[in-house]
Amino acid sequence: MKGSDLRSKMTRALKFIFGRRALLRGGRCADIQRRMATAFGRAAATAAARKIDETRPLSWEFSGFSQHGEDGIVDYLCTRMTTRNRYFVEIGAADGLQNCSAWIALARRFGGVMIEGNPDLSRYCVQVLREAKCHNIAVVNQVVQRDNIESLMKQCPYTDPDVFIIDIDGIDYYILERVLELGFRPKLIVVEYNSVFGPDQAVTVPYDEEFSRHAAHPSLLYYGVSIAGWRTLLEAAGYVFVTVESNGTNAFFVQPGVFPEAFVDALQGTTFLDNASDRNGATAPYVDESGDSVVPKRDWKAQFERIKDKPLVAVTRGE
Repeated sequence: MKGSDLRSKMTRALKFIFGRRALLRGGRCADIQRRMATAFGRAAATAAARKIDETRPLSWEFSGFSQHGEDGIVDYLCTRMTTRNRYFVEIGAADGLQNCSAWIALARRFGGVMIEGNPDLSRYCVQVLREAKCHNIAVVNQVVQRDNIESLMKQCPYTDPDVFIIDIDGIDYYILERVLELGFRPKLIVVEYNSVFGPDQAVTVPYDEEFSRHAAHPSLLYYGVSIAGWRTLLEAAGYVFVTVESNGTNAFFVQPGVFPEAFVDALQGTTFLDNASDRNGATAPYVDESGDSVVPKRDWKAQFERIKDKPLVAVTRGE
């Protein structure tokens, strides 16, 4: 059989299989397959456009499943590890297709655990992994708190998974603090920071098991941890700051002992950027006195004015 004939038959077979699944599962399969194809296509396009400089982390960025350039930074750092167990943990994994671990799960075929508190998103995540035939990833539907993180981390068979990600828009600091207290030392840690707190003050919101960003303040600006707060915690635990990504949402830290020393020493990361993507009470367009629609500049100082009276906890030690 000619190669072209074989490819044609395989294509028809795949269309038949996916079509049957879509009919049987009420279109959910088709939606997942469409979104996966879109993400892989976007990853291919944005990765190909890079000019990688190993000293400049922003040059590593590409976006397939991540909202910003996290896929590229995570992928590149994983390739530079001197030892790997190909395992990840993500807390706040959403629907399994828009997060920071989907690329290493679906493209690199890492094992891992995706933890998500929303039951609908968790169910979708389960089906995503089923369709992708990722049988080495657990999905846990659980709201994470300091009191239950120890039991949840039993889903991780390593004390040093390659990648640990947390993005829950709330008490992230206290959860990761507890993970470190339990003796876990992931090789790469990806955290969301709140740029509204600025580049210098090391702060987080008070601990509240019921914390909700949407309920905490109508502007949606009051949540999470400052970049200086993360650096205080993680650098005290022996981590090296790598960079924030170009949209000012996530920060990356590595264990220096599992990367080439010269590589870590040469890194020229970006230390702080304003969040360039979130739409909130301080960044939404407004109508001025002339009746014109105006888009305000994204500036953490103007945003912080909205929440300056809300309580903050100083992060003074990484203990």
